[in-house]
Amino acid sequence: MNWILHSKPWITEEDKKAVANAMESGFIGSGEITKSFEKKFAEWVGCSIPGVAVSSGTAAVYLALKTISVSKDDEVILPTYVCQNVLEAVIAIGASPILCDVGPNWVVEPENVSHLITKKTKAIIVPHMYGIFADVKEFKKFGITIIEDCAQAIGDKSIDKINGDIAIFSFQPTKCLSTGEGGMLVSLDENISQRALILRDGAGDKIQERIFSPLSDINSALGLSQLDRYPDFLSKRRKMAGKYLIDISAINQLLINYDAKASSMYFRVPLKINGGLKKYQPLFASEKIHIRNGVDKLLHRLIGIPDAKFPVATNLFNTTISLPIYPALDDEELSRCLNAVNILQGN
Repeated sequence: MNWILHSKPWITEEDKKAVANAMESGFIGSGEITKSFEKKFAEWVGCSIPGVAVSSGTAAVYLALKTISVSKDDEVILPTYVCQNVLEAVIAIGASPILCDVGPNWVVEPENVSHLITKKTKAIIVPHMYGIFADVKEFKKFGITIIEDCAQAIGDKSIDKINGDIAIFSFQPTKCLSTGEGGMLVSLDENISQRALILRDGAGDKIQERIFSPLSDINSALGLSQLDRYPDFLSKRRKMAGKYLIDISAINQLLINYDAKASSMYFRVPLKINGGLKKYQPLFASEKIHIRNGVDKLLHRLIGIPDAKFPVATNLFNTTISLPIYPALDDEELSRCLNAVNILQGN
């Protein structure tokens, strides 16, 4: 019996053919295929202005901060409950990271940040954790640039459109769709998009700092192929999530956060349960199923701030488990996962 991974990219023959065609074209740097991916992906998330594709999601965060001229005298607010790479991008730009707690649905809420805003606040980073969409529109009342972190959330083309001043995406192998490695900045503001493009590509003969690697046509060919099939990605996630939720609710309805479920595109199936990963990872491992916490570390712990300042995030970190759910999961593997949720019985 093989191990069921927590995450795995869905690569098909169509994907392989798209990459092979890009390679056979003889032009494998950043060219027309990348431009097409930037345009079509931006349209998917509700923006008529092409995105700016770079080498990683972390680079996209850094580019976003650089585009709005964040510097060492500025503060950037972000939740402690998010990927470490986001914090590293803020530190790399030279700004002061101001960490905040999150709400009970795993995503940051306006009341988590309102008391932290100062004259030095240059941006607020709002992540959509586990595919659960935070209410970005509510943050705009602060009159501060909102960077919408969509690394874990690409939703339905007709519904889930970006609302932040800038949105950043990651196309790492285990994200919503993959280009191998890669990321993108998208903005509804043409001035922001143009500045980001200049920071990446330069401005004609003018000498300037250029530190961003564009995405290659090989990576972009994979991205375009996956984007064409993305409705299938979402459909598979919804069907699997529906089966999980039915089986889990039969065990204990209190394990399901229905508020979070209502705003999720099911990048993950997070459950809040006493004992958390420490208790349940070995039990699922006995069935050769890999589960995870969701975030590897709380950012405040990395910089020496006490847990007491972040009670909700700390509680979520100690009690959240994340079950396998991804389009590459086949029927037999899903059946094994569904049978294994009986491990949660009595909790």
